[in-house]
Amino acid sequence: MASRIMHLAMGIELCRVCEINDRDRFLVGMLLPDTVITGDKKTAGTHYDRMTDELHKVMDFSLFYSEFEEKIHTDELYLGYYLHLIEDCIFRKYIYYGLGLLEMRGREGFLPRLYKDYHSVNGYIVKKYNISSLPIAPEGLDREEINRIYPFETRDFLIDMEKDMQDEYLGNEKYFSAENADEVIRQCIHTCSAEILALKRGEHFTSPDEYIWEARG
Repeated sequence: MASRIMHLAMGIELCRVCEINDRDRFLVGMLLPDTVITGDKKTAGTHYDRMTDELHKVMDFSLFYSEFEEKIHTDELYLGYYLHLIEDCIFRKYIYYGLGLLEMRGREGFLPRLYKDYHSVNGYIVKKYNISSLPIAPEGLDREEINRIYPFETRDFLIDMEKDMQDEYLGNEKYFSAENADEVIRQCIHTCSAEILALKRGEHFTSPDEYIWEARG
């Protein structure tokens, strides 16, 4: 899934092109699904993964929408969370099928090298999108309804994320480059901004069915 710096960059761009009233609350929501530190990320359920059949999986953001529909329309923290799930769907489709990396899953050395690429690209994104600070977590966030999904560890997560702000762009990526980041961010901004407009009309621009992937490969 997309790196947290990528999600932050996408959130900042969405604040620029869309009508977002509470920037910090929106950006924290944009990061929230990843704020699992002490728990098991595979079982925390923050990304609404589910199997569609024996061989395929989807990140079903429509389940999050049905659970928090009213909040999504009235609270930008929940809107940010919802769009994070859409961004991860787009990113997974791009990296698995657009870049042809589906068959690399499980191969020795693949994930460490991919994460090395992410850290290098972080340095590029921080400079390109002029990211100079992180959003501030709202007071009392740990008591809000969103925590019924998982007891999010937002403050510790944001402290840890400070390290990503110091990543250096090396330009020697093997699997995921700065150009790839630019393209997937462009796709995410297009789809998420269109979804925001569709929500205002009581509609949806995109559906989880567009992003089903092979769970085994």
